[in-house]
Amino acid sequence: MKTRKLITTKPHKYGTRHMVAGDEYEVPARHAIALVAGKKAKFADNKKPVRAAKAEEGLVPDSDDSIAGAVPTEAAIDRLRLEATQLGLDIDGRWGVARLQHEIAQAKR
Repeated sequence: MKTRKLITTKPHKYGTRHMVAGDEYEVPARHAIALVAGKKAKFADNKKPVRAAKAEEGLVPDSDDSIAGAVPTEAAIDRLRLEATQLGLDIDGRWGVARLQHEIAQAKR
């Protein structure tokens, strides 16, 4: 089972241990996601820096066990917004990459 390193942000109990802010510990990936979503902990920085080339492509991979998949960069969203406005679309600022790509594809048909 894959484990993730977490750093406690708020005091809480995990198993039989009482964790205090700043403690670092390892938990299974499913528990890690739940603790981070509940804002009890954050992921420890043990990842290598992402190459700039991947960031320029528009999507930067988050991690192998991420539920979200790839994280869009601001440059990718801005590029899609520019393309949508050039096609004459009235875009909403809340739209993400998927919605922008969908609307652009619909406008090109």
